[in-house]
Parts: sequence; structure tokens; C-alpha cells
Amino acid sequence: MRLSHYALALTIILLAITGYLAWEAQEEAKGARKELELVRKQQAAHEMAMPAKPEVVANLPPPPEVPRASLPPLAGSDLMPGTPAAYPSSAPAAAPLTDLQKQLLGAATYAKVIEVHNEQGFAVINAGKNKQLTSGMKFDVRRGNGLVGRVIVGETIEAAEAVVDIDGTVTLPGVRIEAGDELILPIKK
Repeated sequence: MRLSHYALALTIILLAITGYLAWEAQEEAKGARKELELVRKQQAAHEMAMPAKPEVVANLPPPPEVPRASLPPLAGSDLMPGTPAAYPSSAPAAAPLTDLQKQLLGAATYAKVIEVHNEQGFAVINAGKNKQLTSGMKFDVRRGNGLVGRVIVGETIEAAEAVVDIDGTVTLPGVRIEAGDELILPIKK
């Protein structure tokens, strides 16, 4: 009879510990969500405090056309023999892409950066549990045909958003991850 009492007491203690750990995890998740909301509110307040951007005039009238006959001859044209060409007749060809740039451009976009907090060392991306993200996953960050850094998925993963930590050991000096940058699976160099 005594052995069953010890087993019952041990079971109750284990249930209490498990319940406490589950409650603690929920509280930690609530704290992370509140911190994310606070950062978003601070960013919104910062954007509201910024001066309004000047409006761009979309419909400018086209420049007046000048008849070709009234233009003076240009240096390098066949109208002025013996002068060197000031401007090449065609635009310079773009440099060929490297193998790494081709690999970067060919990689599928996994997610995009929607918010960046470089001072705090994290960013928010537009993928979460909907793309089976798990804590600790690593992604390279691409802008155009260049690699700008690496991020690691943190603990806060919601349905369609997640917080990622910026890996400062991989980010190039002077280069910052920006909103709109794309996350791709790590490139093998």
C-alpha cells in the first residue's frame, strides 16, 4: 500500500512541474508578442514623426523636339573628320555574371524581409508556421544579384510572420539588411 502512495505522490508532483513549465512557456510567448507589438508601435510613431515625402510629378510634358538638321555636328561623328569619338556609339556591355551571382539569381525566394531593426539585431519576415519554419533555420539574404547577409530564425514564429536574428558574423561591413530583401536557402560557395 505504501508503494502506491509514493507512486501517486510522484505522479502529482510531475504533473505540477509539467503544468508549471507549460504555463511559463505561454508567458514567454506572450512577452515576445508584446515586445513585437511595442517595436511595431515605435516604428509607426517614428514613421509618423518623419517629414512627409515630396510628391513626385508623374505627368511632365515631353521635351521639345529639335530638328536634327539644326544640331551642330558632334565630336567623333563623320561630319567632323579627324576628331576622336567622345561617346561610344553603343552603351558599354554589362559585366558577365559570376557563377555565384548566377546561383543567387537562380535560387527560389523563400520569404521577404518586412521589418528590420538593425540596432536590436533582428528582422521580421513574411513567413512563419505556414512555411514550416522552425527555430534555428538559417537563410541567406539576397538583394538583386548580391548576397548581403544571413539570418537565423528565432523563437517567435507566428502563422505568417517570424522574427529572425541577423547573423553579424556573415553580414558584410557597412551593408545592412533592408525591408524588401529576399531570403533564400543558404548558397554553397
